[in-house]
Amino acid sequence: MPKVSKEYFDNKRKIILDAALKVFSKKPSYTVSMKDIIKESKLSHGGVYKYYSNIDDIIISLINRNKILVNPKDIIKNNYDYPEKAIFEFLEAYKNYFFETTKEYGKIFFELYPMIINDRKRLKKYVNKIDSSVNFVYWIETLFGYFDKKIKEKYFNPISNSPNIYIQISSMLEGVEAELILTKYYNKYYNKNRDYKIDVETKLDDLLETIYKTILFLMGSKIKNKEIKKK
Repeated sequence: MPKVSKEYFDNKRKIILDAALKVFSKKPSYTVSMKDIIKESKLSHGGVYKYYSNIDDIIISLINRNKILVNPKDIIKNNYDYPEKAIFEFLEAYKNYFFETTKEYGKIFFELYPMIINDRKRLKKYVNKIDSSVNFVYWIETLFGYFDKKIKEKYFNPISNSPNIYIQISSMLEGVEAELILTKYYNKYYNKNRDYKIDVETKLDDLLETIYKTILFLMGSKIKNKEIKKK
């Protein structure tokens, strides 16, 4: 019996994951079944279950195939003595990976999060199997850990206690992600009765600039945004 190549298996997984992404984009994520994905992939029942045993395995693989080539710890390390630059580089990387992939995968977690967070066994599976490089919590904890060090070194003088500031920063980032999802996937309904409409996708750089300035203000930085960009 001829040996099957790695490329063959990789291609089958790609077919399944691409099919899953199409299904998730068309249906509410909590209604998607393995049967839907099998039908979209045009593979046999056994041909899909050979690679993925359930919906969670497929979602985790979808998230993990978004390879992030930048580690937030490296960003901090490379700019450790220049905190304002470290924050700017961190946010740039965050935009390039998280904000961009939110437009592709964000809808899935947006719709499934209430179910996953209330199922400890299921939540633990996601925490253990999702690569840390694509984990929002890992990135944010890295940034806040750096802030703690710089506050201790008396570089930063926050305008409020750090836990409150960290909640504010997390909320800003998560808010932009939520807005990207809402405007892309629910635009027909979301914007129907609103007094204003913002094209978040084309305004990401402006939003990032605002978040950056806000973080500098909250952390009590003495350096202004324009000074950083000149470096």
